[in-house]
Amino acid sequence: MLAPLVVGFLGGYRVGSSSISEEDTQGGEYINSAYYQSAERDSISQEISSHRRNAITRAVAMASPAVVGINVTEVREYRYRDPWSQFFGDDPFFRQFFNPRTYKQEIKSLGSGFIISPDGYIITNDHVAGNGSKITVTLTNKEKYEAQLIGTDPVTDICLLKIDGKNFPYMQFGNSDDVIIGEWVIALGNPFGLFEISDKPTVTVGVISATGMNINAGDNHSYRGMIQ
Repeated sequence: MLAPLVVGFLGGYRVGSSSISEEDTQGGEYINSAYYQSAERDSISQEISSHRRNAITRAVAMASPAVVGINVTEVREYRYRDPWSQFFGDDPFFRQFFNPRTYKQEIKSLGSGFIISPDGYIITNDHVAGNGSKITVTLTNKEKYEAQLIGTDPVTDICLLKIDGKNFPYMQFGNSDDVIIGEWVIALGNPFGLFEISDKPTVTVGVISATGMNINAGDNHSYRGMIQ
């Protein structure tokens, strides 16, 4: 059975060569068309991928390891005046019972910061850690460190912390005087303390809308030289 098939194939090829050749040509066109479509898809995919990986994604990838989460315990002291003191406060005997008293309350809060040197100096906000009595820093790799409060400035809302260690990933400062209103800006942080379950900080993108802002925030707080 094999010989007739081969002969028949050869005979058919010789007799109907023009017809078979046309089919081969069409098949070649289909193959070429499929090849070019595949190549075009690959080219489009590469182009999309290159556009997705832009200056923003590169900056996020570079800066993310230096972002830290900050857990703060603040002890606040309150003075309490007994309302009955207005009736008995003038009496020397009762005064000892109705003098103003103080009580303390622990306030826990979360915030973000970033490492600025390989030996563990960290910048955060004064309103985050400026009054902290216990400060715990969490890195993106979930390592935790007790932080020391080095200094804080309520007017510029800047707070400097220090953790012990070496070879930390860190960011370098730019020059805020070079900031241009309308240019892109990226905000990275860990506002919800999620480094326990994810090693990625949150990312928000916007534009610089104002510089040199002086803001009165109430409660005797005022900020100077802010970038919005």
